[in-house]
Amino acid sequence: MSVFKLLISSRWYLWFSLGYLITGIGTGLTGVAIYANLAKLDASPLAFAITFSVSVAPALLSSELGKYLSRYFKPFSILIAAELAGLFALILPFYALIIASPRMLMLAVSVSSLFIGVGVAAYNMINKRGFTEEDYLQIATIETISFSAVAIVGTGIGSLIYPLVQHGVYFFIDAVSYLLAIACLIYSRSISPQQVVDKIEEAVEATLRFASLNGDKKCAILIMPLLTIISAPAMALLPVKGLAFSEIKWLGLVIHPVLMLLFSRCLGQLIGPLVVNQKIVDYLFGSILGKSGLGLMFFMMYLLAFYSTSFTLVFIAVVLAHIASNMLYAVAYTTMLSRFSEQEIGPVSVLVYQITTLLLAGLALPAGFLANQYGLFNTLLLCSLPAVLLMLLVFNRIAALDKSIVAA
Repeated sequence: MSVFKLLISSRWYLWFSLGYLITGIGTGLTGVAIYANLAKLDASPLAFAITFSVSVAPALLSSELGKYLSRYFKPFSILIAAELAGLFALILPFYALIIASPRMLMLAVSVSSLFIGVGVAAYNMINKRGFTEEDYLQIATIETISFSAVAIVGTGIGSLIYPLVQHGVYFFIDAVSYLLAIACLIYSRSISPQQVVDKIEEAVEATLRFASLNGDKKCAILIMPLLTIISAPAMALLPVKGLAFSEIKWLGLVIHPVLMLLFSRCLGQLIGPLVVNQKIVDYLFGSILGKSGLGLMFFMMYLLAFYSTSFTLVFIAVVLAHIASNMLYAVAYTTMLSRFSEQEIGPVSVLVYQITTLLLAGLALPAGFLANQYGLFNTLLLCSLPAVLLMLLVFNRIAALDKSIVAA
């Protein structure tokens, strides 16, 4: 079933995805305001790295809270409550922009991450309960498209309107996006199948003992953490590369290159899942070189981006890098939904989310320190090249263990 047919046949999921898309647009609008102001304040590479780190770190705790809440509350209720909290939390970034404090800006960007993390278990449980295995690739594609479109629309709209309106008007638009998202989620809940809106049952924690999992489940869990080790330094330092270029003038508008590079990242994330089908997913999941090759492509494209002095070439390289990374994401998310049971999917999704979040937050900081000393290109060589080799070695090791178990 194609993505379009799935959305038409499952009207509740169409509204659910629309709500997820709209709320992410709000997050994108907030991010534009914060990064644009950091750029105006001539923030250092370390400041950008810290901002990136604190923008994801709070989700470590909140995702654990969301997993706990999902045992006692219906998934839609958790998501709607998180949206309401995010709406009221807009007060913090609004205040941070008024006083133009880098520290307050960093604190403000962490708030969005806090409320996003709460909904991780509930969101993935809805995806698992609402569909069958033959739909999981389409669900992964929709999820990635929504995430990327969010950032494209949020970043794109934000980049255009932020220089033109006052802070109050800007954040009023941001607040409206949250209200629309809540309305979509409420309507989706009202027309959802019963198995989707039922309470999430307590998960079977014993199944999450990593050593006892088979090779397929281990791979499904490890794809995103290994990719994150490769990508975290590059993603944290991407805004710094934008500072090397002059502002872009287009149709009378002035757009900061930092925002354009964030847009290019989102564009690649959008394209990535669209170039894979189930046959490609199965091949990549079963191929050590296939998975590692996409990790290597991400690294090489960012290496080119950090070396080049041409903005056009940098833009294209970042797009290609994230096409590769989100092809891997589609593989990881599809296989996670198909390999783990309904009872396992909540805790497994939170586990993967927490590991990747911890890696993003933890690896961004040393990358910022190194970039201050050695520059972007050398930092990427030091941080990400060993990570590509680690990915290859880990997948080789899992395959070897599986063969030895079969032989025994």
